[in-house]
Amino acid sequence: MYAYIPLIWKDMVLTMTGPETWAKILLEAGIWSEIEEPLLNKKTRREDLIFALFGATCKEMALSQDDLLRAFGRHFVSFTLRTGNGTFLRSQGCTLAVFLENVNTMHNYMKRDHPDAKFPFIESKYDPVADTLLLTYLSIREGVSPLLLGIIEEIGAHLYGLLVS
Repeated sequence: MYAYIPLIWKDMVLTMTGPETWAKILLEAGIWSEIEEPLLNKKTRREDLIFALFGATCKEMALSQDDLLRAFGRHFVSFTLRTGNGTFLRSQGCTLAVFLENVNTMHNYMKRDHPDAKFPFIESKYDPVADTLLLTYLSIREGVSPLLLGIIEEIGAHLYGLLVS
């Protein structure tokens, strides 16, 4: 899994609730302090640790899986913009439709630095008459489509001034 996920996950939890909740999540997930630092060192992670963090976060924050994934998708974009990657994201397209057409190219670019990462595939079809997008999301990870919804909502709002529904 993409190596920045644990770092962004921690940032989301700290932003939403604070360090006490993060400590409880680590404990619930069975991740003690000796492995927290290596977990956050930006190398490709074992997915079982990521999913343990996810489950513990759902429990500690009393959120459904869908709500947590959607919130994480939104936070992922905000974090990316806040940490100096806004120009890179903006360069992916002048409209949301073009941006979404370029997501797979962006993932291929990122794969060079993270060869073990398993990025999803997104197919985007824009209907200019109805002004709608039809997305097909393919991932080896089941049940994570709410993450995509959160990402698209936040990309739409921050990069294109759109309210995505």
